This record gives sequence, C-alpha cells and structure tokens, in this order.
Amino acid sequence: MPLALELPEILYRIGHYLDAEQVLTCSLVCRIFYNAFSPLVWNDLHFSLTIEQLRLIREKTPLARKISFRHLFESNELERDTQELISILQDRAPWMRCLTIHQHESVQQFSSFGPGCNRVETMSIEGIPLVGEHGDQTYWKSCKALLRQNRPDLRSLSLQNWKTQLEKPAPGQPVWNPILACTQHLNLTSLSLVRCKIRGKHLKAFWTISARLEALELEDVDMDLTWIPSSLIKDKDKEKENEKEPYNSATNNAPSNNQAAAPTRRALPPPDLPPRFPKLKELTIRYLTCHHPLSQLHWLVVPCPSLRTLTWIFDRHRHFPTQPFMDAFDDTPDSPTAWPHLDSITIRGHCNWISDQNHLHILTSARQPLRRLDIVHNSIQPGSFDMLRTRHFSTIQTINLTLAAAHPASEWVIIVLESCPSLERIKAKVITGRDIIKSKPWACQGLQEWIIAIDMDFDNLRIEEDPTSATTAGAGLAAEVGSNNLATPIPPPTGLPDLISPRTLNDPTRRLTKQGRQACRAIYKRFSTLTRLREFDMLSPYSFSYLPTPGIPGHMTHSNNYPPHRIISLPLRLDLGLHHLSNLTLLEKFCFWNGHTQVQHKEVEWILGNWKSLKQLSGGFSVPDRMIRKVYTEFSWPAVFMPILTEHGISTMGSQYRRYDDSAEILATEEGEGEEVEVRVGDRGAEGLTAETVMGVSSQELDEGYFDSDEDEREP
Repeated sequence: MPLALELPEILYRIGHYLDAEQVLTCSLVCRIFYNAFSPLVWNDLHFSLTIEQLRLIREKTPLARKISFRHLFESNELERDTQELISILQDRAPWMRCLTIHQHESVQQFSSFGPGCNRVETMSIEGIPLVGEHGDQTYWKSCKALLRQNRPDLRSLSLQNWKTQLEKPAPGQPVWNPILACTQHLNLTSLSLVRCKIRGKHLKAFWTISARLEALELEDVDMDLTWIPSSLIKDKDKEKENEKEPYNSATNNAPSNNQAAAPTRRALPPPDLPPRFPKLKELTIRYLTCHHPLSQLHWLVVPCPSLRTLTWIFDRHRHFPTQPFMDAFDDTPDSPTAWPHLDSITIRGHCNWISDQNHLHILTSARQPLRRLDIVHNSIQPGSFDMLRTRHFSTIQTINLTLAAAHPASEWVIIVLESCPSLERIKAKVITGRDIIKSKPWACQGLQEWIIAIDMDFDNLRIEEDPTSATTAGAGLAAEVGSNNLATPIPPPTGLPDLISPRTLNDPTRRLTKQGRQACRAIYKRFSTLTRLREFDMLSPYSFSYLPTPGIPGHMTHSNNYPPHRIISLPLRLDLGLHHLSNLTLLEKFCFWNGHTQVQHKEVEWILGNWKSLKQLSGGFSVPDRMIRKVYTEFSWPAVFMPILTEHGISTMGSQYRRYDDSAEILATEEGEGEEVEVRVGDRGAEGLTAETVMGVSSQELDEGYFDSDEDEREP
C-alpha cells in the first residue's frame, strides 16, 4: 500500500500551500515529487516583470515565477542555453494557466513555443510602444494568435498600453475580434484595460464583452462612452435623429488640454437603456481624464445593478458629482437604489470634500452592511460614528478616523478595536497609551495595517503595578534577546548626537518612572496579540501637537483657550517591551517616532533577527537648527544603519528629521553650566546628551543602556 506522500493527488494539494521557491525545491527531491509538483512549477509564469511587480503579484498568487527574455536579444543567434530554455518551455506549455508578458519582444519569442500554450485562464499582455519601429505586424499577429487559441478557457484578461498611432491605426489593431470571440464561450469574466484607446467598430466588441463581465478595471482609457448599438435603441426615429446630430459628448468635444467638458443633456444615457453591465460585481475606474465625472457616473457606474465593490479614483483637479451620486444611492420605495448589493465604496482623489451630512446619508441608505467606506470627507461627527457603529461594525474591514475631532478620536479608536472582528486596516491621528491599557481585549485579531501615532501621556497614566520585578523582567529579556542574536553582531554606532530642551507641560524630557515603564511593556504586550500585522506605522500620522478639544481637523496652531498638547511617543526599547513583538513574523513595514533619542544597535539587531519579512524600517527624529547639517551628513538614521539594513533588503525610505528652533536650548545650557546633565528619554525636543558629551561616551557605554537605565526609577 503506497504512503500518503507517494500519491500525486495528495502532493498536488500540498503544493497549493507553498510558494514558488518551496515548490521548486520540493520538485527536486525525487521523481515522485517532480511529477507531482511540476504542473505547479509551470502554472504561473511572468515574462519580463520587475521584482516589485512580481512581489505585488505574489501577494495574491504565491506560485508566480519570473522568467526574463532580456538576454535573448543580445545577439541575432540563439545561444545554447536559450535554445534549451525554449525547448523546456515548449514541453511545459500545456501546464501554463497564468501568463504575463510585459515586453513586446517577449511575445515574438513566445510565438516559438506558444502553440502548445492553449489552456491559459489568466492573461496579461502589454502593448507596443507608440514610438520607434515597434508597430510591426509580427507583434500584433502573435497577440491575436495567443488570444484566439486560448479563448475557450480564458477567464481574466489584462491589456496595457494598447493604443493607436497618432496618424493611423497601429497595424493589426483589430485585436478586439478574437477578444469578442471569447464571449461565445461565456468564460471571460474579468477585463482590465490600462492606458488603452478604443474607437470605431471596436466599441461594439467592448460593449458586447461588458455585458458578461463580473470585474472591470479602466485606467486612463479613451473611448466614446455614449456609443449605443442600434439594437438597443428602441426608437428608430430617435436613432436617425442621432445620426444626423451626433452626441455632444465629453469625448467628442473635450478641450485641447485633455480636460473633458461638462456633459450636456444629450450626453446622458436614455432612461429606457438596458443596463450595460448586468453581471458586473467589481468596478474600478482610475483617471479617466477624457470624460467628465458626471458622464462616468451615468455611463459606467449607474448601469451596474449587481455591483458590490466600487473603486473610483479621480484626477486631483476633478470635482466629484456628489448630489447625482447621492440621488442614485438613495433607497426609497418610490426610487430604489441603483446598487442594492454595494458593500465596498472607495472614492478618492477629487478636489471637493464630501460633507459629513452626505457621509451619514451613505451610512444610513446602504442596503447592505459595508465592508469598506473610504471617501474624502471633511469631518466625522458623533452622529456618523454612531451610525457606523450601529449598522456596519460587524462587517467593516477598513476605517479611517483621521478627520475625527481630536477629543473623541482616541476613544473612538478603542471602540473600533474592541467591536470590529473583521477589521483589517485602521488609520487615525493619535491614540493615548492610557486608553490602550484600559481597553478590553481587542476583537480585531485579523488586523493587518495600523497607522496611528501613540501618545504615552505619562503624566496622566494610572495603572496597576506589575508584580513582576524589573530585575526578573530584565533577566528574561536578556535570555530572549541573546537567543535571537545574529551570527555577525552589528557594530554599534558611535558619535551620535543627542539634544537638550527646556521643560514643558507633560514634559517629554522626564525620566521614565517605574509606572511609565510598566505602561510601555503593557502596550507592547497588547500589540503582540496582533499576529497578522503587516504594517505598523506610528510615524506618518505623527504631529508635533494636537488640540485636546473638538476643533478643525488637523489644526495644530497654538490657542490661548486650548494650548497644544505635546505628544510623547512609545520608546523603541527592548527593555521597555519591544521584545514582546517577536511573534509578529508577517511584519513588512515598521515606522516609529523616536524623538531626540537615537536608536541603539541592539534594537536593530533584534529587529533583523526576529522580523524576517521586514521590507521597510523608517524612523522619525527631532533635530535642532544648530545640528541639522551635521546630523544629515554624519549621524542620520540612514547614514548609520543603511549599509546593515540594505544588506538584509530593508529600506529606510520615509524616515523623517524635523528641525526646530533651539535658541531656548542654548540659553538653558548657558544658564546651567556646571550642573549635572541628566540623560532622558522622550519625544520631540526631548532632553538628553549634548553633542559634545556624546562624543566623549564610548560605544560600550551606549550599548550598556547609558540612555535611561532600568536601575534608576527616580521621579523627575
């Protein structure tokens, strides 16, 4: 009786849980594994893709593999290894199910082994450039042949840069004919057009395909939206009238600066026109600059009665047609909504904001509980939040509270974390450490993106004392950190400047007390439960201060009545609980605000040893005017750690150095000459060592926790 791992069917199912490298490695183990895994090795091929493009594809299809044909064109004759590659691809072509070709030369070479590739289900092809001598018949013939031979099984098609020449149509341009033939088999359900142009008789092919689509993506597409087949026009007299007087459409009468004119009444669809997209469930529209937003709404968005997901991205100079959209979205007995199944709405990029009243109208009128609502609105008021909480918390996956009034924002974030089991992404300006510590267990265990600054607000913290002593915690930390050390220790940075500043309310220069340390560790422990976290960003939403009372969102100026509140960040320190995040193995992006304090090498060493999936590590620091030039050139975060992080494939893009006026610091230093200088941990403008003092401190002292040792628990 054969073992389970000797059965090809069992191995084939196991292979779907592996990525491309793992499947390729397993296929080399033995002949049984090779025969079972080979169909998966050649299942998803991508020719001439960049590494970044391949990474994005692998997020959805882990079995994707990249093959480059660039070396094929270095000589006129194919070399021996090239001939071997072509031969292998000819034999494996029947196994291909997903195919991407992003260079026109690849199609021509693909024609040498393409005839055997006749069962492709997902295909993406890039068109020829509009310059040079690339508009030849060979390329277009290869494209048409590839589409024609795969039309029985083709389910998803993506075309990029399929345009016409300025003077005449590109040779072989009627490639829409084989695409139209795909609809005869009723299999093509997804179509993506990026930087394409459709005109003339090919509009008929496009609209015929659209009637069967379930997913459609249009980005920078130029076509006549008002074209209607004669078979759909019931009034023949009206048809003749339209032939004599063509539509005054946004496409035909667009100004020369590529900005579409406002549509006239004749540019709107007839009221008795059947839905153009009766089966469409997912619609994505991006940057259709040749068409007025109102035309896009009436010709593309409204005729989708089965729509579930709408993504609509505008050019930043465009105005969103708010009232027509609200009228179509409104659900009343006399006028039912145009989209009864819509549960995901993303509308971004337009220059006019949606009022909170219209935001509330969407939340109230939605027939289905929403999975996503991402719109550009000017504020979030308590009424809108209550409606969101009442109807949509059970299904919502993304929430953006950046425009919420500052006073309830932190409390609202906690309510969301405690009440949304399906939450995957949350974004807000700030949340206090006090609210995190006092919150109930979070329901959002599937959270993947956190984009919120954390304000420790130590002066207002009131927590129970941790029965675990600092000595015991320190011993456990030393054992854990020691077990994760890298083979080659990272050399410690030397000569890092630190700064001093005058004390302020809720002073960020204060020495951490035992209670403050316990608060930091408690917060890190809370985040350790979010094991699916991929992005942990405490930097991008960070602001110097915020008004602690309701006011204009984003208003950061000083006020006599409401003085600004200084934010104190969560310190990036192993002895303060960072080691609790060792189980965030999926983390790809980590952004922190560290104020005046430089990151020590042991924290970076720990990060590299535990977060193997990390792609970006960005930090934010405060720098005084008198040190800005020196910090940028010698002591910056990228300058010290860039070689180490680059070696591990980690980018420091997005790191910030915010300058501030240090005249008060200089005065305080002159007045305090001869006094002992205390080293402190804090945030923006936090007090610490002067540059001259740091120069005299050895790297060993820096490593041994010279900054704010655990042994000192004194109050400020």
